[in-house]
Amino acid sequence: MKEKMDMIFKAALLVLLAIFLWAYLEGRTVGRYAYFRDGELEFVVDTSTGVVYQGGYAMNHLTGQEGPVNKEKK
Repeated sequence: MKEKMDMIFKAALLVLLAIFLWAYLEGRTVGRYAYFRDGELEFVVDTSTGVVYQGGYAMNHLTGQEGPVNKEKK
C-alpha cells in the first residue's frame, strides 16, 4: 500500500511540474511588448530583446545599434 501511495505522489508531482512549466512557457509571450508614453513621446519596448521602437526607428540598448525599423535592401 505504501508503494502505491508513493507512486501516486510522484506521479502527481510530475503532473504539477508539467502544468507549471506549461503555464510558465505560455505566459512568457504575454506582455513581451511594453508601451510607454512620456508627454508627446511614445515608445514600444520589446522586453525580450531590449529593442526600443519610436516613430519608425529602433534602438537596441544592449548593442547600441539604431536605425530605421524597415530597412530597404538594395
